[in-house]
Amino acid sequence: MSDLRLDPINQQWVAIARNRRDRPMEFVPMEQLRQQMICPFCKGNEEETPSALAAYRADGSLLLSDDDLSNWSARVIPNRYPSFSFRSAEDRDQPDPGSQSYGPFELNCSPGIQELIIPSSRHVNSLSELSDEELKLSFRACRDRLAYAKSLEHIKHAMLFMNCRLAAGASLGHIHYQLLGTPVVSEPVISRTRRAQSYRTENGRSMMGDLANWEISQGARIVDLTEHFCVVCPFASRFAFQVWIIPRSEDFDFTSCDEDVRNELALHCRNIVTRYEITLDNPAYNLLFHTGPFASPNGQIGYFELFPRLTLAAGFELGTDIWVNPVAPEAAARRLRSED
Repeated sequence: MSDLRLDPINQQWVAIARNRRDRPMEFVPMEQLRQQMICPFCKGNEEETPSALAAYRADGSLLLSDDDLSNWSARVIPNRYPSFSFRSAEDRDQPDPGSQSYGPFELNCSPGIQELIIPSSRHVNSLSELSDEELKLSFRACRDRLAYAKSLEHIKHAMLFMNCRLAAGASLGHIHYQLLGTPVVSEPVISRTRRAQSYRTENGRSMMGDLANWEISQGARIVDLTEHFCVVCPFASRFAFQVWIIPRSEDFDFTSCDEDVRNELALHCRNIVTRYEITLDNPAYNLLFHTGPFASPNGQIGYFELFPRLTLAAGFELGTDIWVNPVAPEAAARRLRSED
């Protein structure tokens, strides 16, 4: 199990995840490859992964056990090399140590969860390669697992995301979502939640909703606009071609929204990835599902974020947390709308 250690200077939690060193790396220089790896996420290789936490047939029905995996379409498994995990069997009967002082630092040894959601039994290397049925089912599985994380008393926040390709942090080519549930909430998430709550108290509206309405009125950075979502390159984009997908309903909650709304969101995400791959020659990219702390009054997901990994953070960004973006969001939106 990982240690969670609090940096009191920056109010930043750090996970010391020693077992991450042992995870397999498919993306290594060719001269270091000694043998072809078997993809553990492809159909027929289920024994290469831990037992499934959940598995879905193509029609959306659940498979009840690992005994019948001949026709799975989406599969959820524990991460074999987790940053956060349940306590080991030998420690499970011991009291939860929770947060402790360690000199000037704070240490938290409470359990977390880390799951992988495999969206296809086929070997697919990008969200753009998923069929409509696989795509929609994968977002259903994401919804189910996030709802499960919210039901656990000791989990205070969860991050759902996808890393695609090496530069985005992926260690295997077969795409998968990751869900990390933590017993602590990071300072940036706490600060973002407080700002959103203060804005709602002062204005009677959501900050994200007002931002979307302003972007719609401006038009220059809008990539797509539908009944339920505003797709935009935000005014203060940290990264080149960064995209936010903002729900147009102030009460949107990914874990309880209608199926047709969730499916529309899935199609938006795949559409943006497809445009990245056409416009930017198959870049690595990240997809993030942003949610507030589970205990907050508005703990539902606020927005969805995608960005290609075109540049590396350097000394200035890492030292100041001020990001330098070489592509104006107005130009990025034009490219993604295929106007240039």
